[in-house]
This record gives sequence, C-alpha cells and structure tokens, in this order.
Amino acid sequence: MKFEEIAKRTRELGLNVGEYALFGSVPLAACGIRESQDIDMLVTHEVYQRLKVQGWKVEVFPNGRKMLKKDCFEAGEDWNYDTYNPDPARLIKEADIIGGIPVVRLEEALAWKKAFGREKDLKDVKLIEKFMKHKD
Repeated sequence: MKFEEIAKRTRELGLNVGEYALFGSVPLAACGIRESQDIDMLVTHEVYQRLKVQGWKVEVFPNGRKMLKKDCFEAGEDWNYDTYNPDPARLIKEADIIGGIPVVRLEEALAWKKAFGREKDLKDVKLIEKFMKHKD
C-alpha cells in the first residue's frame, strides 16, 4: 500500500495528531522506500480503549503483547520488542507529520527493525540505511 492510500484510510478513523503515530513499515512507505502491507499504529491508552469499544479485535501475541486489529489496521499502546523499548508518548510526540498524518521517525523504525531482527526487518534495515546514506 502506498502512503497516499495509508493516509486516506487513516484520516477516515478521525483520530487527532497527538493521539497516535503510524509505525511498522509505514515510515518506509512515507519516505517512498517501499510499500507497506498493513497500517501499524502506536496509540495512546485513551485511543486504544476507544477502538476496543468500537469493536476492534484483540490479538494476543506469544510474548503477551496485545494489539487491536481491524481491516488493514493494527494498533498497540507500546512498541516493545526485544531490546527496543521506547517511550510511546515520546514516539507519538516526536512523530513527523507527513500529509497531516503523524508517522514515527524513520530513525526509530530503523532502531526497531534492527532490534526485532526478523528476515524481513533486516531487509528493511538495508533499505533504510541505503536511503539515509543517499539522503545526506
């Protein structure tokens, strides 16, 4: 999914800047590095509860982490993976606003993908590092 489509679908949720930031592979899509298969969101506790009441399904991962899912969206209150344990409020506050949509900074996506270390994440690490090298 290209960032334009991601932004359109996200706007339809009616959330406010400061309540969430898009994460996962969305920062890569926002920079034109590659498309994202879904829309991962880091959300405040209030938004998490609101989405839950709206019928988003709770998915519990093997590590106990909970995410809400609906259509192409996945929303979580934290983004703790292995050695990557950032302050969610900081990530939301420091998000880049791209097309009116808060997106977690590419540097944070890089740190997360390095820590998580799945094969697909390591491929993304190479893509991000190449992008950053040519951006400077």
